[in-house]
Amino acid sequence: MWNCLGLLAAGAFLLQPCSFANAQAPNALERAIGDAQPCRSLKAKVSKFGISVEVGIDELDAVKIENLELSVNGDTAEASARGTLACKTSAEALVEGGFSATAAVRLKVDLATCKMTDTSIEIVKTGGRFGDIVKGLETEISGALRRSLEKNLAKLCEK
Repeated sequence: MWNCLGLLAAGAFLLQPCSFANAQAPNALERAIGDAQPCRSLKAKVSKFGISVEVGIDELDAVKIENLELSVNGDTAEASARGTLACKTSAEALVEGGFSATAAVRLKVDLATCKMTDTSIEIVKTGGRFGDIVKGLETEISGALRRSLEKNLAKLCEK
């Protein structure tokens, strides 16, 4: 059960060594999210002067967990979190920029079966040069995050 609770804490806002732009030191949950490298595979198409280029927004810029609530009632655990993830291009990119996305995540887990019984993932705010692209891909990003949560829950429940 503690493994599942640990997953809820770490996975409640798992969107994946990192450098943080803010001066405040990240807490353990924010470091865990950074270690998961959530920006690693993000790409965007950018058009300039009629030329379309795929740009990797694959470096973590910052993670900030605003709030996290956990509750357990019998075999049911619930978690809700709100936080912001910011990713950027590398300094060597042809087109530099980044995005930030604030998400609200809610999930419910049956601790007896280690299965998520309910999830809700909503991107509530975006910013940065590529923020509009992130908002436009909310369904795909939410689905990928949901699959990642399910996969990590399954891993922790194997132990």
